[in-house]
Amino acid sequence: MEQTMNFRGIVEDMIRKLGEATEPDQTLGTSRADVRLVGQQYQEAKVGKFMLGCDEPVPVGGTDKAATPLEFFMSAIGFCENVMFTRHAALLSLQFDSLETSVRGHWDRRGQYGIGGAEPSFKDVTVETKVATKDSVEKVVEVTRRTHRGCPMHATIVKAMKVTDKLFVNGKEIPI
Repeated sequence: MEQTMNFRGIVEDMIRKLGEATEPDQTLGTSRADVRLVGQQYQEAKVGKFMLGCDEPVPVGGTDKAATPLEFFMSAIGFCENVMFTRHAALLSLQFDSLETSVRGHWDRRGQYGIGGAEPSFKDVTVETKVATKDSVEKVVEVTRRTHRGCPMHATIVKAMKVTDKLFVNGKEIPI
């Protein structure tokens, strides 16, 4: 993906402003979603200027018109990782042709109903980053490490559960 020099400047400007901030309200980020139930399981969320639909599959009472809440959760992790990867790639002048992040998690569905003492929380999450690039593997590893440390979603989930991070550069798995 070609990044413009302007993007690097935007990222550097954000970092400079955060570094110069003197008041907590200048550094505190706030995310908000206002969600309302529209049908039996179908719901809509107003997120900033966007509307998102969310549903469940038909076998569990939904209409299967949109992703499930947990699919949005997995997507949010991947979205956040990709945003942070592009920012750190710009800062380290990493050029890449493609970036894909797959996020998988496992949880015990019995926990939703308190069956057998099972917890409803995710037991583990795997974040798999795939990068195609002509740049050095070492540079990709450094960008990936910075991405994981700087991504608010990743930082949150590692405090709550086992997270396995995997990196593939040009199709080859690389230890991070």
